[in-house]
Amino acid sequence: MTSKIKKDPTISKQMRMIIDVIHTANWLDEKISSILNGFGITHPQFNILKNIQAAHPEPLSVKEIKESIMFTKSDVTRLLDRLVNKGLLSRNICDTNRRKMDVSITKRGTKMLIDITPEFQKAFGSSVDNEISIEDALKTSEILRTIRK
Repeated sequence: MTSKIKKDPTISKQMRMIIDVIHTANWLDEKISSILNGFGITHPQFNILKNIQAAHPEPLSVKEIKESIMFTKSDVTRLLDRLVNKGLLSRNICDTNRRKMDVSITKRGTKMLIDITPEFQKAFGSSVDNEISIEDALKTSEILRTIRK
């Protein structure tokens, strides 16, 4: 079906790249979401878990989590509630500021991230590692960061 769709000749090569990035982002989100669904979490929840794991053993405040996630339209408090209810995160009142909540990853949350890693490797690893050179990967990352500026 897509072979019948003609490319619009009035679109610049740079705009074609943006369209390709959008298609790739959607494709990646679908693949990632299908893996994460098997673990009972969503892509935004996974993003939060990874960010909190990266800070471990230090906790993050809700404000820091909001600033670090890639899903800016997500209701972080609701997502945190679900992750706490699943036993993947813990919330405690900060020792130095009683108005602040510290959020940490639990052992169960860490184990889940460890279990997800081989699934991502199966889904993306060999094709990405075999088909994309380190130089191309670095250049692509540089271009994507330039787009986001």
